[in-house]
Parts: sequence; C-alpha cells; structure tokens
Amino acid sequence: MTELRPATSDAIELAAAIVRAGGLVAFPTETVYGLGADAASAKAVARIFEAKQRALNDPLIVHVEPDRWSTVADAGRLTPDQRTRVDRLAKAFWPGPLTLVLPKRAHIPALLSAGLDTVAVRVPDHPIAQALIARSGCAIAAPSANRFGHVSPTTAAHVLADLNGRIDWVLDGGPTRIGVESTVLSLLHDPPRVLRPGGVTLEMLRLAGIAAVAQQATTHTGDAQPAPGMLASHYAPRAAVEILADIDQLLARHEAHLNAGRRCGLLITNTQHAQCAGRHPQFVMGESIDDIARALYAGLRALDDSGVDVILVTQVQPDGLGLAIRDRLARAAARRADG
Repeated sequence: MTELRPATSDAIELAAAIVRAGGLVAFPTETVYGLGADAASAKAVARIFEAKQRALNDPLIVHVEPDRWSTVADAGRLTPDQRTRVDRLAKAFWPGPLTLVLPKRAHIPALLSAGLDTVAVRVPDHPIAQALIARSGCAIAAPSANRFGHVSPTTAAHVLADLNGRIDWVLDGGPTRIGVESTVLSLLHDPPRVLRPGGVTLEMLRLAGIAAVAQQATTHTGDAQPAPGMLASHYAPRAAVEILADIDQLLARHEAHLNAGRRCGLLITNTQHAQCAGRHPQFVMGESIDDIARALYAGLRALDDSGVDVILVTQVQPDGLGLAIRDRLARAAARRADG
C-alpha cells in the first residue's frame, strides 16, 4: 500500500530520503500533484513510467531549485538570444507554472526525454515541492501523479485513486492552487513556441517581452513527443466528454441523452447552475476563469465517479487561462472520437 502523509517537515525529510533511494513520491505543486523521482537515475525514471503505465515516447518535466536550471539543461548550447530569453523568463516566472524546453545535459537519462536531445525544466512555486527538491539534493522528474492519459490529480485523494499500491508515498498538501498544468514553452524555435498552454498565459509571456506563438498541430501517437500533454487524447475520464457552445445547446443535448437512456453529468458554472436546476448529477466549478481552472479536474473526476456515460460542458473563451482549459477539454473529449 502507498503511504499517505500530511506534508510536515519530518514527512518531507523522509520523502526526500525515499527519492534519494530511488523511490517514488507524489507531492503537490501549484499546478497539479506530481510523481517525483531522482531525475538523474535511469532506474528511478523507469519506475515512473511503470507506475503510470506511461507511453515511453512521452517525456517528463524536471523540477529544480531556483537558479539551478543549468544543472539539467546545457546552457552552453544556447545561442545568446536564447540565453537572454531564459534569463528574462526565469526572472519573470520562476518559481511558477512555466516549463522551458532546452538542450539537455548528457547525464539526463534518455528515457526521461523520450530519446530527444532536449529537457523540459521548471521551478515549482509551492513550498512543499521546493522543500522536497532541496532536501532530496537532486533535480526531481515529476509528471502528473495519475494513470497515463487520465485526468490529472489536484488532491492527494486523486493520486491514491489512480496509483495506490504503485508508488511509495504521497505528501498531502491539500488542493492545488492553479489546477491545470504548467505552460510548456520551447525556446528552440524562433519565435518561441508554446507546446502546451497552462498557468502562464500567452498574454503574460508577451507582457514579459517574449513574442511566443501557440503550437497548433497535435502530435502523432507514435512519435517522440517534444513535450508532455501533446497527444490528441489526454486528461480524459472514462465517460465521454462533449463540449457545447452555450447553455442552450447543453440543455438540449442533455435531454437527447436522457431520452436515449444515457446517464449524463453536467460540468457547469455558477451562472449556469440556476438553469440546470433539477438536473443531476452536476458539478459546479465556480464562475471566474481561475475558479474553473482550479475545479476542472476535480469536476471531471467527481462526475466520472458518479457513473455517468457522458459529461457535458460549455466552451470557454480562448483568452488568458481559457486557452489552457480549452486545450484540456479538447483532449478529454478526443477519447470519445477514438472509441
């Protein structure tokens, strides 16, 4: 059985010893819970892939202490312009939900980077994550702490629901603050390219002087992925997910599913709640875009656990954090198309 511990100072110290010994520890970040292991240990990294049943062509993100990114990324292989961008982004967003794709150092296991010559690196903005990295004395490879392709975890209970018995420890730090994963930005393109939208928005990058563009194409299943979270189907519950343009379409679709004998759950906002009175099960995420991001994965999991066949949700605007929410919903809904 996996051990669940409140993230006290003593528990973090013990968890750090587990990481140093090659074990697996789930821990909270500001985005979602991560599944951590020593990034320099090929055996420990392999355990992450085994525990998550993760595709070997999907790379991991490496979490480091502030000002330590060059211990895993090869700064000497950056152009002067790329190095200037790293320094600018680190000053603006680290610690924080921004992951940079950079040339990797030779000691980083090939499995971690899906055989590519790059590494995805970030500095998390969470005291428990920071303490675990510091006390472990190593960079920590940490994808989301869930079964591969499933909905990411934003609580310790979510981690146990997916990985109980498959990992060593879970440090419980309560619900995560942002609720969707970090933005992944490749600096090996000109202009820099957002491979996965997340907690740092395009607007925030541009305010920091980085003229980044969003990656449009979804990568093919068999290819080595340049960043995590780029497969067409990802972040998905067991139930089908359908995205509707507005509440009227959602209500009409709900009626159609009920008439066809399908169990249907509603993932809705505060404003939509009154219009959905008497329709259950439903999960109310809040109203602001921050509220929706924070509650999105919990809502998908809760409705899925209720046994519905279909989850209905309305689309959000693509600006700010809405771009990340749209991305996650589209990938959750893609599983229905895949069968």
